Amino acid sequence: MIRNVPRDQWLYPDRGMIKWLGYFLSDHTQDMTDKKIAEAPTIRLPQQDAKTIDKLLQISWRNAMQITLQLNADGYLNVCNLDGIVIGAYDQSIYFQTDKLITISVADIRHASLKKGRHTD
Repeated sequence: MIRNVPRDQWLYPDRGMIKWLGYFLSDHTQDMTDKKIAEAPTIRLPQQDAKTIDKLLQISWRNAMQITLQLNADGYLNVCNLDGIVIGAYDQSIYFQTDKLITISVADIRHASLKKGRHTD
């Protein structure tokens, strides 16, 4: 149901879309920028050998350093990067803390790199 109130019965003079201009200039622009970044294709990094990946995972775990992991997926375009800290390992899996706790199979890791200057206490 749409209620059309005649303009002479309004409680205050409405300026129309001007009151929404701030939203479109700041929040909407930020939303569009975030979506553009999220939808950008991930650059496929070269496959590292298991020894290099293991060494970097151990450094992240021992020193609580942030690390970026790129995981293999089903297809060529389906790779993803995760930033976080290795907080533990069991069998052939690691426990990876991002904004949530993730269990990752070591065999699924394509590329690992330490983030410089990113220590957590």
